[in-house]
Amino acid sequence: MVNLGIIGYGYWGPNIVRNFNTTKNCTVISVCDNNPAALKKAQKNYPSIKTTTNFNDVVSSPDIDAVAVITPVSTHYELAKKSLQNGKHIFVEKPFTATVAFAGPCVSSLTLPTWPERP
Repeated sequence: MVNLGIIGYGYWGPNIVRNFNTTKNCTVISVCDNNPAALKKAQKNYPSIKTTTNFNDVVSSPDIDAVAVITPVSTHYELAKKSLQNGKHIFVEKPFTATVAFAGPCVSSLTLPTWPERP
């Protein structure tokens, strides 16, 4: 089971929450947004989901395995970086970052699996 936190419940956020919440072996347990009206909507649609206006509540929670970043592109780098620094898997709405210069540090911080050579 993957426990997911969603950061951003604006235009795409409700679709992402719905899709992840209906995916086998995945549970959305927290939604973060800086708009109280968006959080009220999330709470109404998903009463069991925790809501917060503080993204640190999501990225630092020991109950969350992965974070979905569904926010304006200008925030992607910082939110992805904080999530990775807290040991979370990430899903970032496209584009990943505004520039390649911002994407590089996030990608280089990953530990990729070693794949066996093809026979």
